[in-house]
Amino acid sequence: MKLFLISPNIKALLSEKQMSQLNDVSEVILHSDITPFEQIPGLLEGNEERILAIDPDFCDWKVPNKIIDKIPQLKAIVLQTTSFSWIDVDFAEKKGIPVMNLRGFSSIAVAEWATMMMLALARKLPIIIKDSWKQDYIAHQGIELRGKTAGVIGIGNIGTAVAENCHGLGMNVQYWSKSSKDDRFKRVELEELLKTSDVIIPCVAQNDETQGMLTDDMLKSMKKTAMFVSDVHAVYNHDLLLEMVKNGNLYGYAFEDGKAKMENFEGNVWAGPELAWCTEDSMRKNAEQWVEAIVNACNGEYLTQVN
Repeated sequence: MKLFLISPNIKALLSEKQMSQLNDVSEVILHSDITPFEQIPGLLEGNEERILAIDPDFCDWKVPNKIIDKIPQLKAIVLQTTSFSWIDVDFAEKKGIPVMNLRGFSSIAVAEWATMMMLALARKLPIIIKDSWKQDYIAHQGIELRGKTAGVIGIGNIGTAVAENCHGLGMNVQYWSKSSKDDRFKRVELEELLKTSDVIIPCVAQNDETQGMLTDDMLKSMKKTAMFVSDVHAVYNHDLLLEMVKNGNLYGYAFEDGKAKMENFEGNVWAGPELAWCTEDSMRKNAEQWVEAIVNACNGEYLTQVN
């Protein structure tokens, strides 16, 4: 069995002990340079069974089907992320190749980042930053969150942590979720959540099923005093929310975008880097889970299979 460990970040991700764990179960071929897949030594040739363990930073979040098709004796693919939208899992399934992801390693980090963005909007921090941190007791008046209603869309690991954080701030929490339930909080229909919440926080997975799930009509039904705080993309009309804030039809909008600059947007818009997941704790848990999933795959166990 050969393990192709593909990551430009491997020295920062895995310790010597963790590398030793991998060497104990397989012959490890480490590739840390960013190159085309075709230039990874031995990946597309030979008859030995092999596991592909891959970091999306190597391939700019895309594994082409033609590469999967060319890898001989590929027994499993172990992703270094929770998201698996950057690989065609259906194509892999048709070829009999299980794909594994990692789960929950960054839930707390992402939830705390969303909470931070909510607090930033409530206190008009984007406007204060764009005003060069001047003190303006009129323009910079914020709002208090205690007693406000938080609407969490999706009550999985991240959504649950967000709901707990909001509850800890003294907010009323309501949620919509397709399947998961939490009796500590009030479940409402999605349309009602958008209309009645003071802060709307989508925490759903990004996939074909959720793409565009929040329609323009739903967004337009939000209170003018509401805030929209998002760590996810493609489930709503981003440009519409920017326009709503600009025209005074929404109190604030926060999102992640590694290329956007806050000063390029009008009004109370937080445009921050894509760092929600990135903490010392989440990176440690990520490495532990990745090694565990790789070892399991080498032993023919696919506990976090997504296809």
